[in-house]
Amino acid sequence: WRSAMSLPRSIALRRTPDGLRLVQHPVKELESLRGAGVVLDRRLLSPGTTPLDQFGISGNQVEIIAEFEVMAATSFGLKISKGGQEETIVGYDTETQSMFVDRSKSGEIDFHPRFGGKHSGPLPMEDRRVRLHVFVDTSSVEVFGNDGYTVITDRIFPDPASQSIELYSKGGSTLLRSLEFWPLGSVWHDDQ
Repeated sequence: WRSAMSLPRSIALRRTPDGLRLVQHPVKELESLRGAGVVLDRRLLSPGTTPLDQFGISGNQVEIIAEFEVMAATSFGLKISKGGQEETIVGYDTETQSMFVDRSKSGEIDFHPRFGGKHSGPLPMEDRRVRLHVFVDTSSVEVFGNDGYTVITDRIFPDPASQSIELYSKGGSTLLRSLEFWPLGSVWHDDQ
């Protein structure tokens, strides 16, 4: 337990080249929290960052599903809860074929020397593609890689004003095949 109450999940078994694997998915009921969505289609990501504010994509209570096609980049993904010197990186390392959350600049990290680290897990490419399903809340990020093959939950403590979101590609280009974005409503109703 990482001091986080994670999203409700469904668990299933999936056949992989390495045998049966336990996978996790966010429950379908979470879709009822989605606000008006934004969809981006295919675009080549050159090395560097692509701010998404111009498309109406920002916030600190959001859901993002991004599918990438691996090209020449050594790393790619999303920078979330970005503002000033703060950012949390949800990325993919093509050399190690691993998904990671880097919270070394995620906001308040000085309360423990090991808090601001990078957490990763194995995530084999599927036909040179990687799918990141990301939930961001005010103080947490949860990532489901390749439909739940690898899942990471982390706490983050950014400034409430740090709400920008960017795509990034490092060491070469990456193809963004698609990106779906939704702001998320609260689970708490007004009458509670």
